[in-house]
Amino acid sequence: MIEKIKIGLNNLYLFKNKNKNDEYLLLDTGVHVKKEKILKKLIQKIGDVKKIKVIVLSHSHSDHAGNLKMLIDEIGDVRVIAHRNSENILETGKSVIPNGFYPFTEKISKKLKSKKNFSKNIFSKLEKTDMEKVIFIDFLQKEKILLSEYGFGNMEIIETKGHSNDSVSVAVFDEKNNEKYLFCGDLIQNLCFKFPLIPLFGENKEELIESWKKIILNGYDKIFPATGKEVMVRDLIRRLGKDEKNRI
Repeated sequence: MIEKIKIGLNNLYLFKNKNKNDEYLLLDTGVHVKKEKILKKLIQKIGDVKKIKVIVLSHSHSDHAGNLKMLIDEIGDVRVIAHRNSENILETGKSVIPNGFYPFTEKISKKLKSKKNFSKNIFSKLEKTDMEKVIFIDFLQKEKILLSEYGFGNMEIIETKGHSNDSVSVAVFDEKNNEKYLFCGDLIQNLCFKFPLIPLFGENKEELIESWKKIILNGYDKIFPATGKEVMVRDLIRRLGKDEKNRI
């Protein structure tokens, strides 16, 4: 079972442990909101937030990690999985202003970075006891991290850099429908346009394009971005081809 929760513009996803009905994995925590708001939405879906045993961060931008500290405090017995490159951000709570991938967003990015307080604390940093609950992963020795040891045997994490240097995606195998799904954070945006978009902001566009190519080759049936509706791989291929043509 997969449940979607909307916090601000972003989709958070709950995945049920197929072997234990009372255990869930949560992908991302959303932009910082009042405690009651996110707890109410989670309780409506699963009854008790303490059923969440694992939280995975697609990356450490504030609209994805904004409620992490609060949820760790509320749940207590939980494991958090995040890319190794997110460690400093989670320890400090400092905001990150990525580059713009389009002319108008590049102007916005430069303006924000020019402000003296652009690196202010924008979400609650994790305390030492919180950091002990975080498992930081890297991909130096392997291409994917299996989630079977946490009870989610049909799921794995892959590295999908580009939007940020700590971006990961969660891959899920739906045994019932014999399909593979990818939940990709901000690697892709799919708002109200004909084709999925390269996100408005990000760190490295070339890395992002390579991540797009990697997920196309991996043969996922559907891709679920944090912003907007699901993406079919054929539309991603068409969008990528359009971008490559524009750069020639």
